[in-house]
This record gives sequence, structure tokens and C-alpha cells, in this order.
Amino acid sequence: MQMKKVCCVVVLVLCWLVSPLLCAADAQSFYLKSGDTVVFYGDSITAQNLYNQWVELYTVTRFPSMRVHFYGAGVGGDRVSGGSGGPIDERLARDVFAHKPTVVTVMLGMNDGGYRTTTDDIQNTYTKGFEHLLESIHTNAPGARITLLGPSPFDEVTRPAEFPGGYNAVMLHFADLDQDLARKYGAAFVNLNPPVVQVLGKAQAADPAIAKLILPDRVHPEVIAHWAMAEALLKGWNAPALVSSVAIDARAAKVTDAQNATVEPVERDKDVVRWTETEKSLPLAFNRKNETERLLLEFTDLEKQLNLEPLLVTGLAAGQYQLTIDDKLVGAFSADELTRGINLADYDTPMRAQSQRVSWKISDHVEAHYIHMQMQIKKVDTGGQPGKPDVLDGFENFLEDSIYDEAAPKPHVFSLSPVSAQP
Repeated sequence: MQMKKVCCVVVLVLCWLVSPLLCAADAQSFYLKSGDTVVFYGDSITAQNLYNQWVELYTVTRFPSMRVHFYGAGVGGDRVSGGSGGPIDERLARDVFAHKPTVVTVMLGMNDGGYRTTTDDIQNTYTKGFEHLLESIHTNAPGARITLLGPSPFDEVTRPAEFPGGYNAVMLHFADLDQDLARKYGAAFVNLNPPVVQVLGKAQAADPAIAKLILPDRVHPEVIAHWAMAEALLKGWNAPALVSSVAIDARAAKVTDAQNATVEPVERDKDVVRWTETEKSLPLAFNRKNETERLLLEFTDLEKQLNLEPLLVTGLAAGQYQLTIDDKLVGAFSADELTRGINLADYDTPMRAQSQRVSWKISDHVEAHYIHMQMQIKKVDTGGQPGKPDVLDGFENFLEDSIYDEAAPKPHVFSLSPVSAQP
């Protein structure tokens, strides 16, 4: 009877924390697969290398044993015809096809619209140019899975439109064109515009001065907006919310549930409960003491949608308990709080610190590739000549290896003990 009661508590809490769809999501249903090579193609918004970096960070930390290769291919000012990085066929050959991609995302439109009311000529140029781009991908990267991204917004939430109807309406129209093209060419489609507009609306209601900083020039998103874009793309790719989930019955000294984690036998010494746990994923390393990240978690539902790491402990006597992981104090919690479950992703844990280290290495890798691509655009010799190895390719591969080495799951010792009575 007691076991049934514990199981019911676990199921109810997990279903409250995670929607049924996300509960069912795992590596099998996630869009990206082991061995994939992903290229993010776009203009200056993609060239900021933020939303794509966050997608890489999520993928590496959530699936550390699933090697996926990521390349940013954004160039400022680009249109469907190309731009400062060269005409479209040159851009695709050098920045996309050279990597032999299995997945390509494309976000264009901000420059194609000309920052004015759209016309038939503008629309036709955009559509025909995009069709050429997609046909080229099908020809030169056959079998590559394509995701078209509805362009991020022109900010008309914190500032008024510059002409009747506004430029963001043009971007939404282009997103509709993208969706039609996705249907025609068998691609996936994710619209990045509405999630950012929603964030802008929440920020505007909370603090108009802060809201203006989310798209400070009305075009190029800052961190909060890029995370909203990354979340939208990941959700479109069926990304699971769950990092791991563990439930412990302290009275019986046993594990009652473990998802995406392995737990060694639980030990109980009087009122102290200990166990060793290896989580197969890492949380995203958000820290509410960082003001930008605090606002990010306030204006989005990132935590609930992508960052759940519940720990439930039942069978404790009433009172306060301190949780340590690897002898590091995580926090003090009541028996009731632990029974309901705490989200470890909210706390300063060794797992979050490991995830932060992974994020630094990914940032280095993204920056190295951006510099490498810029050198190729400017035709600077990187050694990549016939019969000569490209030394920067080797450096990028070295950095990628270091990312996955850092992300590898590690065992951690958990301990729950009563908080000592204060004199």
C-alpha cells in the first residue's frame, strides 16, 4: 500500500511538471540524431551566433553521448541572393555544402523586405530566390533535413511602427511564405517571430526601459530574445523538458523512480540519507543571481519547457533538511517541499557548474568557426589547399572533442540530513 502511495505521488508530480507530450519525448523523438551535422544559415541575426549556440548547448548537455556537429553560417546583410559573403551559390558551396550537412536551418527575410511596405516585386524576388536556395540544397546535400525559420521580429512593441501596417507585418507575411515553401519542399517550419514578440510584450508591461534593450536597434536580438528563439526551435524539434527525475523513499531507504539517471543503493544512517546518482544529462546553467538570466526566466517559460530536473524525497519526518551534493551545500528544504519535489536546475549544483563549463567551451568553438568562415570569405590562407590540411579545421575538431569530454556524465554523492536546531 505504501509503495502504491509513493508511486502515485511521483506520477502526479511529474505530470504536473511536464506535459504528457514532453514526458514521452526522448532521444528517439528529438529531431537531431547521433552523427548529424547541422548548419544554421542566415543573415546578421544568425551571425550573432546566439540562438544557434543555445541550441547546440541544449543538445550537448541533454544528449552528451549523442555526437552532433554544429556550424553557424550567418553573414551580415544576407538576402536570398547572398550578400557580402558572396552570391548565394558561392555562399552555399563554401559555408554549407562543404560540411556535408544532414540538417540545414534557414532564416532570411529581414534584409529581403527592404524595411518598407512589401510589393509584388519584393515578394516574387524573395520567393524565387528562396526556391533556388532550397533546390540547391536538395541537389548538393541530398537527404539533408531542412527547417525553415520564420524571421525574428522588427520591434514595434516598444516603439511605434515607421509606416502604416509596420515592418513586422512584412516579416510575418514572409513567415507565411516560408511556411508555404516548407510544405512545397518537404521541410519543417518554425516561426521565431511570435515568441520574441510575446517576450517583448511581457517586458514592456514589466519595465519599458528594459524592454527596449531586448532588440536595442529594433532588428538584432540580445540574449533574452535569442533564448526565446532557441526555445521555439527546440520545441519545434520535439526537445524533451526532462533533464532527469529521481524519487527516493527515505523511510525505506530505496529508489522508487529514476528517469534518465542511475542511482546506486540508498543508505540510511539514523536521520541521514545518502545515495550516489549519475544523471545522463546536464541542466541548462541558468542563474537567477545574473540579472539577465533572471529576466529571461521571468519573461519566458524556458524552465518548464526545457529544464526540469526534479528530485522527490518521501518518508521524511517533519522538519528542515539540508541537501548536499559532493559535500557542497545546495540548500535547506522542508520535508513537505521534498515530498512535492524540487527542481535541481534552480540550484547551484555540481551538475549546473559542469554545464556552465560546457557552455564556455561551446562559445569558444562557435567563435573559432566564425573566424574560420570569415577568413575563408576574405580568402585568407588557412592551409586548406589541395594536399594541405586546413589547420583551423583541426582546431575546431579539437574544440568539439573538448566539449563532449566536459559534458560526459559523472557520478555525484547526494546527502540529506536534518538541519541542526539553532541555540
